[in-house]
Amino acid sequence: MNRFLTVSMLASAMLAGGLAVGCSQEVSHSEKDKPNLLGGQTHEESTTYKNPDGSYTTEHSQQKTQ
Repeated sequence: MNRFLTVSMLASAMLAGGLAVGCSQEVSHSEKDKPNLLGGQTHEESTTYKNPDGSYTTEHSQQKTQ
């Protein structure tokens, strides 16, 4: 009985901790495709997130195809 109670409390604490921290929220997202000079294409993505602490994070990615 004591072991079950300890495991249950530990599992509840881990679950509640994950919910209390929160997640980043996507605020903007843009995508752009443009042709390369020698053929192929460049695909660019930019995403901005608002973090739980109020700060912002921006991610950029670029893919080139031939």
